[in-house]
Amino acid sequence: MDIQSNVGRFLSPPRRTALLALAVVLLAPAMAWAIPGAGDFTSLDSPTGREMAGLYNMLAKICFVIFTIVASVMIAAILRFRRRSEDERPEQTHGNFQVEVGILLAATILQIFIGWRTIEVMWYVEKMPETEITIEAIGYQWDWQFRYPDQGGFISDDLVIPAHTNVRLNITSKDVIHSLFIPELGVKMDAVPGRFNYWWVNADGPINQAVLENDYRVSPTYDKRNTTRPEGMVDLFNAMYFYPEGKGAKTVRGLEKRVDYLAASRTVEEVSPYAKYDAVEYRGMCTELCGKGHYDMYFRTVAMTPASFKEWVEFQQSGGDGDVNAEGIYTKNCSTCHGAGGEGVAGQFPPLAQADYISTDDDENKRRHVGVVLKGLKGEIVVNGVKYNGVMQPWFNVLNDEEVAAVVNHERTSWGNSYGTVDSKMVAEERDAAGYPPYPAGGVTPLPEADLMTQGQKIYASCASCHGASGVSSVRGVPNLKKNPKVLSSPEDVVSYLVNGKGNKGAQGSSMTNDEIASIVTYIRKSFGNKASAVQPGEIGRIRKDVTKAR
Repeated sequence: MDIQSNVGRFLSPPRRTALLALAVVLLAPAMAWAIPGAGDFTSLDSPTGREMAGLYNMLAKICFVIFTIVASVMIAAILRFRRRSEDERPEQTHGNFQVEVGILLAATILQIFIGWRTIEVMWYVEKMPETEITIEAIGYQWDWQFRYPDQGGFISDDLVIPAHTNVRLNITSKDVIHSLFIPELGVKMDAVPGRFNYWWVNADGPINQAVLENDYRVSPTYDKRNTTRPEGMVDLFNAMYFYPEGKGAKTVRGLEKRVDYLAASRTVEEVSPYAKYDAVEYRGMCTELCGKGHYDMYFRTVAMTPASFKEWVEFQQSGGDGDVNAEGIYTKNCSTCHGAGGEGVAGQFPPLAQADYISTDDDENKRRHVGVVLKGLKGEIVVNGVKYNGVMQPWFNVLNDEEVAAVVNHERTSWGNSYGTVDSKMVAEERDAAGYPPYPAGGVTPLPEADLMTQGQKIYASCASCHGASGVSSVRGVPNLKKNPKVLSSPEDVVSYLVNGKGNKGAQGSSMTNDEIASIVTYIRKSFGNKASAVQPGEIGRIRKDVTKAR
């Protein structure tokens, strides 16, 4: 009884509350670290990230000082003016003009300072600087793809960028609202269907002597091309972060840092696919609750030295090493719906294991299987006697011919299936029959953007009388092209407008070649202040067939 009494007195209600609060304070950070993929969310590996982190840290310090002052005054007042006996009446104080005016002035000055500093950081972070490369980040349920229009339009599963380089991100979505988040680089922007949102990033990546010799800063706080601060201040801040030759600089050989978590469908390989490059890997993800596969939308952001990035681009354009990981492609892109073992999801997604839909070893069935992967599927189908009526997205612009053949063969020869295989030639034939642009392993050599712009400018001369030389129309009923959402978001509407006509406008584009349409579409998407990506003739060919069929 004595022990119980002592324990009861020790764990009195006030003490229990204090112990609970202490446990929350100590365990909450530990719980965050225990979540898969959690870690350092401080944006310190890019100049914009450091600016934002610096602002947050400043606000945290200000709040801590205010909290300390207010708490100290409250504690002092409680101790100084507390009632010491039942019949004591403490001295009553009603206001202090000097104190009130002082607090008002201090709060006003502090708010002006915080506002000025916040607007300064917002101006630096949100004002798009001159960029050297544009990449499209496209979210879909449930993954990301990154398109490189400046390098021919090839698509990567990971965001690979050159370090110490201003990179423009055009961010959009194929289906629902997603959100691109790269915490270590300070990138956070919604991906909205039907429109592009924009962000820019300049990643530190690996520290490389060659980069320093090209007059880059290892950890720049400010970019001279994107700030209104006096040059002297810019030089001072840059000097504070510059590593003099032979002291802080070093030459990098190989991957400096790699991610250790990519969710369920993308396991981290024992040897990173970027191990042969001078690079640093950062973790990226989606921060919108976009569906049941939301948790699985992790990707790598890989910042390479400029030389390594050039090597990587050439490797991608050449078709890589030809070693296609069919199981990896299936796990990443298909298993969320069809199951890791091809079992499907009852009532929602059909099975692939022992499925009569793909169970015959004949040319027609194989081509249908390839067509479903390329074009997707919408509407009712019957598999093993069960009706399914869902939507499967097309993969023609995500997987090349070799990858489509590999994943189809994986599905036709796994889980007890033995239904024959296909080859990349068959995939290319089905791709062409569907009206999609060629997508061999090495991609298609793109037309130079400068050539598209030059030809497009010449063609636009005949359009300027209606649409205006500056993209602003003076003719009633004729749309402006400057900052037009349909021009910026998708080339389909513009191509349809050209080849089909609309209202009183004739189909002037019906007699134009794909090269000519690609040129004019590229010109209006990149002129008059528009900043959308170029469009290649191969893409025009596919779009042209689609919009012509839709008439």
